[in-house]
Amino acid sequence: MSLRLAELISSSVEKALEDRVAVAFSGGVDSTTIAAIARKHATVELFSAGTPGSEDLEYAVKVAASLCLPLHRVILDQQCILDAYAQCHAMLPMDLLKLEILVPVYRVAEAAAKKGHKVLLFGSGAEELFVGYERYYAYREEGKDLDALLRDEFRTLPQRDIGWVKKVCRKFGIEARFPFYVPELARFMFSIPLDERMDCRELKKGILREAAKMLGAPELAVGRKKKAMQYGSGVHKIIMGNSEAINRDFAVLQPQSRC
Repeated sequence: MSLRLAELISSSVEKALEDRVAVAFSGGVDSTTIAAIARKHATVELFSAGTPGSEDLEYAVKVAASLCLPLHRVILDQQCILDAYAQCHAMLPMDLLKLEILVPVYRVAEAAAKKGHKVLLFGSGAEELFVGYERYYAYREEGKDLDALLRDEFRTLPQRDIGWVKKVCRKFGIEARFPFYVPELARFMFSIPLDERMDCRELKKGILREAAKMLGAPELAVGRKKKAMQYGSGVHKIIMGNSEAINRDFAVLQPQSRC
């Protein structure tokens, strides 16, 4: 199973490549797997955004060195984060917890564009395929039909996360590509019994981690515990510290309730 998965991921990444490509990189298993494959077939540069001392930046530096790939660090201070939030809100006037995810995406895309990149790879889709969120385990314990929920969340990604990331990247003339969001990979993963996909609850994505080892991902990334981008980058802490002003200045209009 792991061998077949490794083959499918490798093929998908290869199809997403150009001669020169950028990878949105956190040093986690998703982006590291993409980078480990891409470096064999293209000129690759990694881009990571985070506050000083953030976990994503620390892992990104170490894992990039293990991969022997150049890393561009985008250091985020409070003003840099709030300015990016304002820009993202102008494009996508959503609530705070949805928009904060796009802040590091905005800054990474901006940095990649300045380096002349036209294509930026993201790991979106991995959470749904490999059961990467703790909430999924809670849903199953509550008796929800988790398999159906995962399939639906994966199917609708272009209307949510993937669509949002694409829009942010287009602002900088960059095409966002998503090697995990492909039909062949989805068919394979959703054919695997849910119990097997949910193995390794502490680290999550146990099946992906096994495939990542085969594909040359360093152990530091393979064994890193999942942390969402807004937390690993340090953006969430800054946003929440300014949430009152953000909610005041960037209010999202709510639909009128119907009697």
